[in-house]
Amino acid sequence: MKDGLSFKQRLILFVSGKVFLRYEKREGWSGYLPIYAVKCGKHGLYEDYAHGFDEYFICKKCRKEEVVE
Repeated sequence: MKDGLSFKQRLILFVSGKVFLRYEKREGWSGYLPIYAVKCGKHGLYEDYAHGFDEYFICKKCRKEEVVE
């Protein structure tokens, strides 16, 4: 993800750890979901949508490291 965030988005990201970017509909999805820029303490910024009832985010690089170990 290239970092083209506005000042307001950077501020929200700093405070909450996530910031809304856009709505997106991917193949196989029934509707549009909000896509966020999320800050991973280890890998930096990544894009994701909220998962599960608790609306958590998954860093793909962290997930890959878990699988390898």
